[in-house]
Amino acid sequence: MEKDYIREFRNRKIKKPNAFIARLVQFVFKCISKKRKVDFVYSDEYLKMKDSQAIYLCQHKSSLDYIYFFAGIKNLNTHILCGYQNVFNKNVYKMLKNLGVIAKMLYQPDVQATMQMMQAIKKGASIAIFPEGIQSTSGSTHPINPATQHFIKKVELPVVLVTFKGSYFSRTRYSSDVKKGKITVKFDKIFDSEDIKNLSSEQIYEQLLQKFKYNEFEEFSGERTAFYGKKPNIYGLDNIIYKCPNCQSEHCFSTENDTMTCSNCNFSIKMDEYYDIKSVNGKLPFKNIDEWYKWQRKQVAKEVLSEEFRLSTRVKISDINNKKLDNNYSLLSHGEGVLTLTNKGLTYNGTFDGEEVELFFEPEQVYSLTMSLQYDLDLYYKSKYYNFKFLQDEKHVVKWMLSAEEIHNLYDSVWRKFSREVYDYED
Repeated sequence: MEKDYIREFRNRKIKKPNAFIARLVQFVFKCISKKRKVDFVYSDEYLKMKDSQAIYLCQHKSSLDYIYFFAGIKNLNTHILCGYQNVFNKNVYKMLKNLGVIAKMLYQPDVQATMQMMQAIKKGASIAIFPEGIQSTSGSTHPINPATQHFIKKVELPVVLVTFKGSYFSRTRYSSDVKKGKITVKFDKIFDSEDIKNLSSEQIYEQLLQKFKYNEFEEFSGERTAFYGKKPNIYGLDNIIYKCPNCQSEHCFSTENDTMTCSNCNFSIKMDEYYDIKSVNGKLPFKNIDEWYKWQRKQVAKEVLSEEFRLSTRVKISDINNKKLDNNYSLLSHGEGVLTLTNKGLTYNGTFDGEEVELFFEPEQVYSLTMSLQYDLDLYYKSKYYNFKFLQDEKHVVKWMLSAEEIHNLYDSVWRKFSREVYDYED
């Protein structure tokens, strides 16, 4: 019988993390962290917990946060909740199984993942969650999934907040280049079991949000901490910044050395080793990249209200290959076609396994189309995973992601509320 890696991983009974593998992985991650000069800070309240069970809530500024978290944690009997597609990589698959990692379909009710989390808790283990779901695009908070507060309330375990200062600057969402700079990881108990019993889910969320919210640019505003990599800090910024504030043109930027320039009006900016930006030609109305990115979101939030709003491009449609593991997560292509996004929903028209199909994705269920630096979009929809690889207009992916999120908010008042609390929509 041919092996099914997805079924094997998703349906397995959760066991205690393999102690030898966990210690070995932590040793390697500590070496990586030491090389990158990561400081670990532990509050007295956290140190008093020793090996007690807890729910670890981690900020998600960078794809490297998993390394820093595991390097610093004191209790290795901890199961990490991880995005489904990140597991099926031949370099890490067996290791993640041995560490008891639980795969979760982002933004979707995932009964299997929830059952495995409860299995782990009943066996005395801790759970680590990155409640934003995806890493920060511009260095500030994404919405905290409302399911988080209900889970905390249900299990009534102490809650430890894990914060990462400098990890976004060490590896931004727009570039794979790793920078050297100051990184501080802090473990701090913010709720004990008695607190959870006495607080409502809404009160847990309100208090959590105040402690959890971050903005990397503001955190370093009073410091002069430099970050250096093989490439300039501005390299790749045009992967997330696409709209010119000077001429309002879109998808017109390119980067070279320490400068990003609009091809339409020649507006240009420079970025230094501190991630400070300044105008070279034209007026720059933003203090930092996060402000600029949020301004783009505000523009998109207005655009999607129009009945004329429409994005369309050619894509290849794929999902995870359950029969094969590759160096990156292995995708199985099903066909090619046209992907269209309007404020009525997302539609794919094209081939799927040799047949002509029309797939419609309801906007209430499309929380996001998550972009990557490979110019594709990930989508979890009704317990299925889809990958759309752009065959044209590659650098448009960031506008698709913003647009899908803002269209979803037109239909989901609860998620809209959680988004407004972190995205600074007000002018």
